[in-house]
Amino acid sequence: MLALWIQYGIHPGPDSLLEPLALIVVAAVVGGLLVVVLRFVVGHVRGALRRRRMQRRRLRAAAGAEARARALMGELCPFGWQAQITISEGTEPVDPDADGGAVAAAPARVALDWIELSAAGGRPAVMRRVWADTVSEALEAMVADRLTDETLEQIEQGAAADGALWPDLP
Repeated sequence: MLALWIQYGIHPGPDSLLEPLALIVVAAVVGGLLVVVLRFVVGHVRGALRRRRMQRRRLRAAAGAEARARALMGELCPFGWQAQITISEGTEPVDPDADGGAVAAAPARVALDWIELSAAGGRPAVMRRVWADTVSEALEAMVADRLTDETLEQIEQGAAADGALWPDLP
């Protein structure tokens, strides 16, 4: 109807509703566009903030895993211990019989060599290697390995206290 008025030369006067209606329509269109743009921008900003928080949490968790492993190994190895972490990545054969030994990229692996030192001059008493996919998992495996050794030592001491020969071989 407004288009017909404008087309036939009817121009709005001081008490016409044409200008306020046009203003309302323009404001609604601009508001709709702003909602779409803000939804897009807010979504990307939230995603970036989430990724940043997740990365911080991962870094804190890794630092916490190292601190826990150091503390536990300090308790479990009263005369000291040493560790060396080796991260390896390379290629390994997938199927040696297929196509002359086709190779594929192997996932990165973490080798953690740890040594428990003895009371006699800090010489190595136990030397072990554990493998894992991440450094945190390797540290956990090292602690679990030492806890297993500790448990076995307690079992040996209990058996020796009971008078059993250890190890009890047939």
